[in-house]
Amino acid sequence: MDNKEATRTCGQCHREVAEANFALHETHCSRFLCLCPDCEEAVPREQLSQHREEQHTQVRCSKCNQKVERCKLMDHESDECVERLQSCQFCELELPWKELDGHSLVCGSRTELCRDCGRYVTLRDQAEHGLTCSAADNSSDPPQNTSTLPPNNTKTKVNCARCLASLPAEDIEGHELECVPAPRSVDEEEDSEDDGDFFNRGSASWLSSAYKATSLSYRPSSGLPGDGGDPDKISTCPHCHLALPLPTLRWHEVKCQIHVHMK
Repeated sequence: MDNKEATRTCGQCHREVAEANFALHETHCSRFLCLCPDCEEAVPREQLSQHREEQHTQVRCSKCNQKVERCKLMDHESDECVERLQSCQFCELELPWKELDGHSLVCGSRTELCRDCGRYVTLRDQAEHGLTCSAADNSSDPPQNTSTLPPNNTKTKVNCARCLASLPAEDIEGHELECVPAPRSVDEEEDSEDDGDFFNRGSASWLSSAYKATSLSYRPSSGLPGDGGDPDKISTCPHCHLALPLPTLRWHEVKCQIHVHMK
């Protein structure tokens, strides 16, 4: 036997009312309740004006300055307002909703290094990359770093001052202690010896002739010189600028020139 009581829908409040009490309920609703023309909600008849003022008055959003009904203001500010703050899914920066798409396009293009495979992946593709990463399937393999970093085993080279050999900086000190300069070629040695002999022969010959000239021009034991000029006249040496009498200056100039040549 069906114990469920039959019901009817009230035309005023739209509630389900037992059919046995429907007539009394409908009379009560018609007398004391009415439907709001804006939201079709049953409200007491004497409170209809207050209800419409509190719920359906047009107000402005404090963020976007758009007009909405007071009862919908909270939903507008949280879900519809273009100036509502939203967090970026990549950097968690809060910014207005209307600027979020442009920011996310740039922010999601940044790349980060995958710790598993060593590849650089954009932030927007990291979720998909985590499912297809080759290193994620085989976690026993060590991660491979594919970034093109310069090797750290490069050594600074230094040239030896004696043999001009290029060696690492840490080995150059020990090398120079044992280094023997590279032997010169035969032609270079012969040219060097010829130049040295020519210089030695020329120097010896010039020194010998200069010494003889000095010996002949100055003889202390012979008294006054024959053609020495006025013995009281004084002049300066062109090499050392020393002021001497003319007889003394003649042999001094030769010795002074020999001394200058030997420097």
